[in-house]
Amino acid sequence: MVQPPWRTDPAVFDWRGLYFGSHIGVGSSRTDWERATGALAAYSPFGAENVSGGARYGVQIGYNFQSGPVVIGAEADLSFGHSSGFARCALAMYVCTTGINEVGTVTARLGYATGNFLWYGKGGGAWAQIDRNLTSSVITPVYSVSETRAGWTVGAGAEYAFNSALSAKIEYDYADLGRRSLTVASQFGQVADFTTSQNLHLVKLGLNYHLGAAPTPASGLSIPAGALPQWSWTGIYLGVHAGGAFGRNEFVSATAALLASSSSGGFPGGGNTEGLLAGGQIGANYQTGGWVVGLDVAAAASAIDGYAKCAQNVFGLINNACHNRITSLGTIAGRLGPTFGNLLIYGKAGAAWGAETSEISNFYAPDSYTESGTRWGWIAGSGLEYAFSRNLSAFVEYDHIDFGTRNASFASQLGNTSVVGLNQRIDLVKTGLNYRLGGGPPTLDANAADPKLFLKAAQSPAGWTIEVGARYYGSNGRMQKDLYHPFTPARLNSRLTYADQAGHAGETFFRFDHDSGIFVKGNFGLGHLVGGNLNDEDFPGAVDYSNTLSKMKDGRLMYGSADIGTNIITARDAKLGGFVGYRSFYERSNDSGCLQIATDTLCVPTDQTSFVGLSETASWRGVALGLNARMGLTDRLKLEVDAAYLPFVNREGIDNHWYRSNINPQDEPGHGWGTQFEAILSYAVSERLSVGIGGRYQFLTTTDGSTHFPTIADNSPQKQYSERYGGFLQTSYKFGDVPDRLDQATNAQAADKVPPPAPVNWSGIYIGGTIGAGLGRSRYADPFPAPVWGDDADLGGATAGGQFGANYQAGSVVVGGEIAASWADIQGSNTCFAGFPNASLAGFNCGSRIGAIGAFTARIGYAWARALVYARGGLALDHQRDEFNTTGVGGTIQDHSSTNWGWIAGGGLEYALTPRWSVALDYKYYDFGKSGAFTTTALPELTNINLAPASNRIQTFTMGVNYRFAPIEWL
Repeated sequence: MVQPPWRTDPAVFDWRGLYFGSHIGVGSSRTDWERATGALAAYSPFGAENVSGGARYGVQIGYNFQSGPVVIGAEADLSFGHSSGFARCALAMYVCTTGINEVGTVTARLGYATGNFLWYGKGGGAWAQIDRNLTSSVITPVYSVSETRAGWTVGAGAEYAFNSALSAKIEYDYADLGRRSLTVASQFGQVADFTTSQNLHLVKLGLNYHLGAAPTPASGLSIPAGALPQWSWTGIYLGVHAGGAFGRNEFVSATAALLASSSSGGFPGGGNTEGLLAGGQIGANYQTGGWVVGLDVAAAASAIDGYAKCAQNVFGLINNACHNRITSLGTIAGRLGPTFGNLLIYGKAGAAWGAETSEISNFYAPDSYTESGTRWGWIAGSGLEYAFSRNLSAFVEYDHIDFGTRNASFASQLGNTSVVGLNQRIDLVKTGLNYRLGGGPPTLDANAADPKLFLKAAQSPAGWTIEVGARYYGSNGRMQKDLYHPFTPARLNSRLTYADQAGHAGETFFRFDHDSGIFVKGNFGLGHLVGGNLNDEDFPGAVDYSNTLSKMKDGRLMYGSADIGTNIITARDAKLGGFVGYRSFYERSNDSGCLQIATDTLCVPTDQTSFVGLSETASWRGVALGLNARMGLTDRLKLEVDAAYLPFVNREGIDNHWYRSNINPQDEPGHGWGTQFEAILSYAVSERLSVGIGGRYQFLTTTDGSTHFPTIADNSPQKQYSERYGGFLQTSYKFGDVPDRLDQATNAQAADKVPPPAPVNWSGIYIGGTIGAGLGRSRYADPFPAPVWGDDADLGGATAGGQFGANYQAGSVVVGGEIAASWADIQGSNTCFAGFPNASLAGFNCGSRIGAIGAFTARIGYAWARALVYARGGLALDHQRDEFNTTGVGGTIQDHSSTNWGWIAGGGLEYALTPRWSVALDYKYYDFGKSGAFTTTALPELTNINLAPASNRIQTFTMGVNYRFAPIEWL
């Protein structure tokens, strides 16, 4: 690689001295509730475990000593936030809740420095402030205790110095807070002891400022020769922003009517809150030396809301739903931070306000309580702002807002009143643009600005190309939960299907690429789920098969990823790499109304109210392994493909039955796996600014989910699915060393009339492998009256395999043949024969699982430059297992395997990385026809009826890597 003229090979960075900084991140914790004595001993088994998670933010201070490349130091940090999780304990009669607040560590660090990197390990002491509560919907005593628990911690991280004053780090810490017995007392004086074990997992992203340091060319930044250009942030600006919020609402107290309605239980209740916001800001900066001080005033319209269970009455087995919505949000804050030319890193603090409305309602009560008002609190946060020109800049910012506890007067339509205490905390992630007044029209042309932007290209971190951007993600999806009997695990008791949930999300993303081939990438998104239906099935219901239909409302989704990898193959304008990473996905679905569409008596008469009936909240977190390919189709047109398999996923679910206090909430833990596939086609408007379109598919499922009902000793097995697919629009901006190939190519062809390059010759034999995802549907031929629901099973999952083929090319036309075989796990289930003549027995669980796929196809394509676009068609076969479950009527699970033949059609794009290696984006549509027939004699009406699917169709999206035995003709 040719070294840019301004770059020199950096020496080992000097890490010595005092530093301080801030960090943001996420934390998760596992609590094992082991045993209890005293007043709780009668509820046995007591044990349970829960996982809690949440955002964290904080500060750190440290000091380093250095001898050559070895760095020894000490560091103390303190993080704030609230991570809440619960589990059913004490024979599932109680809900055991853990809330982790402040977390601190004091550690020693030992690291090795190379260039501007510091790789380090750390170890020492840790502590956390923890709240624990035991509440019940069927037992009056409530137990609460707070503790500060200490233990030990170990961790590891990487820190990168942008210059001698500023560095960034990514770090993972594990803390074990040990096993401890606690004594608690109820509000009536009963005393109990219980034992818990506690651990923590923390992931942090941070910035450090090194005292007494000044930026120097030797620090590793690509600083041009001569004096640094002057840059000033002084002036008045105005702008726009958009983002998302997530946080916690705690309804802590009540008086009068609401207190009286919950006198035998307890009023307090808490829940998560999420939503989107968009607005504007105005501010002023003043710069002195390398520091900027300013004032920023921002206001935004918002849709941030959440539900919490509150005001429960254990004797009446009822509870209220406490709902809060923030409709607008604003801040008045001071800003302070160091500036590095046209990069400003700042902290902020000040006052915050929110206009909000709240409602407390009970399905069984005639009146509902409402209030509205403006809440005031404080804000603390930090951000990065980057100036594209002297008058236009962009920023990304994280803020924490605490409104504290405020008492508000609630009134019902019947004239009843109650004063309710509500505590609110919100975390914001937002991005935006600022325009500085007096600088002329907004422009991205740095060369037209005086002074020029020296951070735009020349002074980026040495060897790094950084791309950041924003997306709109429109999607659709489903969430499904199958509940089985605790004592007869094969029997399906009920099924919830949240279908056709359209999603709208805003997403930020980043990618760092180093000259060495290392890359780091990730994204974070927040959005709303709108529309859709909930089908709630019971086998049977009150009398017969029950299927109630409800409308969806107020849904939310939040997701993120972080990957680190290295390129395996690097060629001009193309890279293929492998990565390991982390995926997190959160979704909340709420329904309203209830219409019976089967023959049962549940929801008869129809519930036409807007009262929330069911809420399903799921958090999926797991490890990702995958491949990433980037291909330059033309000088401006780029294609990126990302395929990941998630071998281990943890699910934490919460089921809120708002009509039934005794099972509200239900915890639903589980473990499973998943897959994710996405492709992005981008167009370079300039060397640094790009726009693009893309698509994404995600599938997650459990292999051992469960829940625990009160008074039942055994867990009830569950099978959970989450599937989402959609497209996005994006724009991104690159920082760092970006060669001026666009202008060079354009100028060269205009001046010399250079024709486009001849296509690669694809003739020859190849072998390769694929990884990807698949979705489809198995449809059943129902001999009974047409039901209102069911008779087909949506399928989703992962696939991986290999292929062998040969091509022949004449001119730009390529023809060939290919044989492919793949392992697959594409699965799904649904209800069949809901119109069965005996309504009390109707509704059988059916489903399919495709385990292997084969294909014999011919290909024809068109080649240009290093790309080949092609279509394919031919024969295909699969091996699948079909099931029909009659356990609920005294039968068994009918399990039948068959090999099904059909046809395949599809197409894709293949790109030559080197004379022997290529990478391909491939789409295939399969129609396997009907499965092999099987029957059952469990019921006379089912005798001689084919229980196998009448049609099986799937689609797959894969990334393929091919190797050619003889090198292809190269450009």
